[in-house]
Amino acid sequence: MQWDKVKTVLIAILTVVNLFLLANLGMQFWQNRQREAALADSLSDLMQGYGLTLAADFDLPDDVVLPELSIDRSRPSEEAAAAAMLGDGMERSEQEDGTVIFESARGTVEWRADGSVQGCVSLDEQLPEDEDGAYRLARRLFSDWDLQAERAQLRADGLRVVQTGVVAGLPVFNRSLSIRFDEEDGAIVSGLWSFGTPYTTVSGSGVTCNAADALLEFAARQPQAGTILSMTVGYRMQIDSSRRLQLTPTWKIVTDAGEYLVDCDKKTVINQEN
Repeated sequence: MQWDKVKTVLIAILTVVNLFLLANLGMQFWQNRQREAALADSLSDLMQGYGLTLAADFDLPDDVVLPELSIDRSRPSEEAAAAAMLGDGMERSEQEDGTVIFESARGTVEWRADGSVQGCVSLDEQLPEDEDGAYRLARRLFSDWDLQAERAQLRADGLRVVQTGVVAGLPVFNRSLSIRFDEEDGAIVSGLWSFGTPYTTVSGSGVTCNAADALLEFAARQPQAGTILSMTVGYRMQIDSSRRLQLTPTWKIVTDAGEYLVDCDKKTVINQEN
């Protein structure tokens, strides 16, 4: 009998504690939602001050910490891709700046140290005449040439098809390959690409990607951007002073006037040609 009373008291205490924790969790959730709503209102007011507006369905992303990544240039992968494009009789030459040029009777492919590639390759098959045909042929060529991307996405615009993908699970906004079909030149390949798995150094502490800070800096630098539609975090690929490829944490801001990149660490708007 005594034990039954003790159990009843313990159950009552646990019930009260659980209700308290649940109420506390609900309060924290409500406070977070209130802070998010207040931040959204403040951002909207600030954007208007710069002459910009936020789209009705714009959702401010959560802040994240991303590591700065390195990725080694893979000359064997570059050569394998070039060999698949150019076929037998391919010759290789290298310039002082690290540019490697592959040539054969079928055309030329040039890989540079910064990951950029340009090539012109003649094809045995008939060239596509419409967008659907260009999409299908480009998809097969990317596969045949060992240039398929992780979670590849292809976008066709007339006779030009662009492939993008992810690295380390996130988009690399300036990393893409395009194939344009031309009756005179065949398949014209260009873009910025990389092979292999990226890595981070032990000393790397990561970069905090604060969405609100980046958005405000963008608004101050690009007041003509119009309406901000979306914002996504990822990387951009660049070469450092040691001629190593780096993946730098970056925001992509999409507006009705175009797409812009903002460095997560420096909060600077990046010229996408770089």
